[in-house]
This record gives sequence, structure tokens and C-alpha cells, in this order.
Amino acid sequence: MTLDASLVGYQTRWFEHRLDARWSMAYAAALDDVRPCYFDDTAGALAVHPVFPVCLEWPALVDSLGANGVDMRRTVHATHDLELLGPLSPPRDVRSRATVIGVEQRRPGIYLGWRFDTVDADGRPLARTWQGNLFLGETLHGPARWDEVLPHRDPLPLAAPSHLTLRAVAGLAHTYTECARIWNPLHTEMAVAAAAGMARPPLHGTATLALVVSALVGHCLGGDPRRVRRLGGRFNALVMLPCTLDLAWEDAPAAGRLRFEVRDVDGGRAIRDGFLDYLPRDTVDDRHRPRPA
Repeated sequence: MTLDASLVGYQTRWFEHRLDARWSMAYAAALDDVRPCYFDDTAGALAVHPVFPVCLEWPALVDSLGANGVDMRRTVHATHDLELLGPLSPPRDVRSRATVIGVEQRRPGIYLGWRFDTVDADGRPLARTWQGNLFLGETLHGPARWDEVLPHRDPLPLAAPSHLTLRAVAGLAHTYTECARIWNPLHTEMAVAAAAGMARPPLHGTATLALVVSALVGHCLGGDPRRVRRLGGRFNALVMLPCTLDLAWEDAPAAGRLRFEVRDVDGGRAIRDGFLDYLPRDTVDDRHRPRPA
């Protein structure tokens, strides 16, 4: 695979989606997050899981690689920073596009950065994501280049965290693939994983992140996902299924932020430098309340 700085600056077309209840419900169900706000459409507009925008961004990511002859089967998710800017309650017509903002060589391989923008039918921002992926074992041809700096947060140790056990079942990668409509055979096919040097397919990084967000919404935010404003972290180790994960979190000194990390049974950090920014209870503003479609 040949990958160099010429890819930086590539921008996809807008990909149009019909965000309906079937899709948003399926995403929450894949995570076994069955709180009524995602499913009970008799009580008003449905909520959408805070990590759901990754589903809308996926076709643009695939396009940005395929149009430039880059094989996605050797890439793993490395970093994620998702900012929620407006309501995503179904039914809603939305559009997403990707812009490649940078590339550099790192020890495990080539690190490629994107910015994803999602807007409603009138062009109003709904979500913005800065994402980085690693192409394992690959060497960058030529110098690094960044057109936009990825957001940075200084890592801080968790001094006195709370803990919660998360369990990911054996079939989660396949269920998540179909419900999210995110398909990379690296996560579901043994042969593809083996070709990338892995013993078996790993769980999607966004699935691990979504499990964490579901837990934090339930335990820290009163079960109200509309309070989530921004979330992300670094995917530090592959998660192999089935598995038991330890989620550790604490409130940051600044109000409205949870910091977290996720470790596997061997103590390896699946997610480090995790964060979730949130609105105070009962202060969800109109920007985050569902609007009629």
C-alpha cells in the first residue's frame, strides 16, 4: 500500500442519510442499552445514542480511502473526539462528509487524521468528529503533513476513580456491524484479521466507546443521553471478544467533565485519556432538544 501526504486535503461529497427510528433503535439495542428514551416513541421524540454519529460518518470514511486506493482492511481506530452540536432525534434527513486533515509516521504504522462534519437538511451543524486511524505495519512515503491540528487534551491520572465491570459478548462485533451499518471485515472475518497479524477479529473501537458512554450516561447522568456534549479518547489496545472490561472514571476538576479509562482482564488499557463532557442536570438547552422533522 502506498500512502503519502498527497491524500491530505481530500474532501468527500456529502453523503445523505435518512435517520429513522429503526436505525437509532438498532444501534442502542446492539449495545444492550435498552433505556426507554431510545425505544418508547409514545412519549415524544426518541433520543439517539451519543456515539451514533459514527454510523453517519462511515460511508464518507470508506469513500476517502477507496477513492485514493487505500486498503481499509489493515486499519484500526486510534483516536476519537466527537462533539455533539445539535439534536439527532429521528426521523431526520442528515448529511455527512469527511476531510482528510493529516498524516504522519508513528511506531505502529501510518497515522491518518480526519474531520467529519454532519449537518441537517438545512445545513445546521449536528456533529463534528476528529478521528485518527493507524495503518498497522505501513511506512509513510515522504514527509508528514497536517492541514488542521487535532484537538488536544492533557492526560491526567485518575486519582480516586469509581469502577464498573463491562461485559462484551462473543457476537458483539457482528451485531454491531449490522446495527450500526459499519462494515470492516477486520472486525468480523478471521482470515482478514489473520492477514493483519491478529489472532482473531477485534471489536470496533467505537463499539467499546459506546459501551462506556452507555454506562456513564446510566451511572452519572441520570440516564439522560441528551446531556452529553462531547466524548472521546485514545484506543490503546485491541479488544478481543468475548471479554470483561473494567471501566474506571472520576469527575474532572472542571465541572461538567468525566474522565475515564478502560482496562481488559490483563490490565491493558483498551481506552486511555477518555473524556465525556456533559450539561448539568435539567439544563439541556434547546440546541440539544429534538426538533420536529
